[in-house]
Amino acid sequence: MLRFFRILTILTIFALALPLQLIAKEQFTIIIDPGHGGGDYGTPHRKCKQDEKTIALNVALKLGKLIEKNYSDVKVVYTRKTDKYPSLPERTQIAKKNKGDLFISIHVNACPTPSVRGFETYIFGTEGSDSGKRRVEERLVEERENLDISGKRVNFDTDIDIETKILCQAQREKHNKQSQEIAQAVHKNLIASLKKTSYAKNVVSRGVKAKNLFVLCYSPMPAILVELGYMSNVAEERFINTDEAQSTFANALYQGFKEYKRKWDKRQLSNQDNAKPDQQKDNVKPADQDKPMPSDQSTNDTPKQQATGNVVWKIQFLTSSKLLNEGSPEFKGLSPVSYYKEGDLYKYTYGSAPTSRGLNTELKKVTALFPGAFPVKFDANGNRIKN
Repeated sequence: MLRFFRILTILTIFALALPLQLIAKEQFTIIIDPGHGGGDYGTPHRKCKQDEKTIALNVALKLGKLIEKNYSDVKVVYTRKTDKYPSLPERTQIAKKNKGDLFISIHVNACPTPSVRGFETYIFGTEGSDSGKRRVEERLVEERENLDISGKRVNFDTDIDIETKILCQAQREKHNKQSQEIAQAVHKNLIASLKKTSYAKNVVSRGVKAKNLFVLCYSPMPAILVELGYMSNVAEERFINTDEAQSTFANALYQGFKEYKRKWDKRQLSNQDNAKPDQQKDNVKPADQDKPMPSDQSTNDTPKQQATGNVVWKIQFLTSSKLLNEGSPEFKGLSPVSYYKEGDLYKYTYGSAPTSRGLNTELKKVTALFPGAFPVKFDANGNRIKN
């Protein structure tokens, strides 16, 4: 009997010591995207031998090997593993097809001013993208990374399928928060790792920034793009071309991934613990369900799913701390409008359809007035469903 309890104690200690990634049942998929490739050299070399496309691929393969070696529960998918060129829409489709949980795009920068150097990490965002006050190097990133192999700017409206567009718009709020999380983790580790190299005295952190980059906009998952340095700077190009640099970059990205993955595992476990069969994941109370706007007039935008028992999709276009009346100027002419409440915020919706595809025409109309609008869905009780 004593032996039995000893064995039980050992097994219990072992189980408690298991890393979180072994406890979480769901497999994690990371999409690693080495920029450019094939006939698209990216930033060409100046004094050294390797162009941007080669450096990006070298770092990507090193990163993938580190993850594969240490995480049996992680699937690594590359947008390219050789010197070939996938278009920007093809890269996002690879991410979508493989149902990625994280997208990391790897690049090297350039600028007409040779003194500019440093690394930066990007998440998706459009705020300030039209500002004339932005530095020239920041504008160049947006221009360079949105070009196809012919040098033509990729079209955000026509070069992606509507299903992916709707999916990304619907989940952008959630993904941007987690994109910021992985961006900060990666950037912090890049700073720490580079300061231990022979290039330590020249290291410049240019921060985490938001940019309207195609692969970040249309990869339906948390996504970042890392610019590892400036090839247009002679000293930085020389360093970036070394194995020391490329191994350091890969290890820093890996350390950032480790931090993010651990938080992801905790969220999975928390979701499993909190999940109840009769309760939606977002825990929106029935009192906060989608409602018609206060008005003397009747509205047709009521939650019809209560009668049919079906999921209904609507377009969320505005969030406010106060309850607005039907016809308010803040709606820019949209009518009829409904709302639902989360916490202290009122979230306003327009349109109604049984599927997200059914909102295609109305979505174009709404995004013309509110560029950040996105589809949301509600259950049979009028509660929002968050995927």
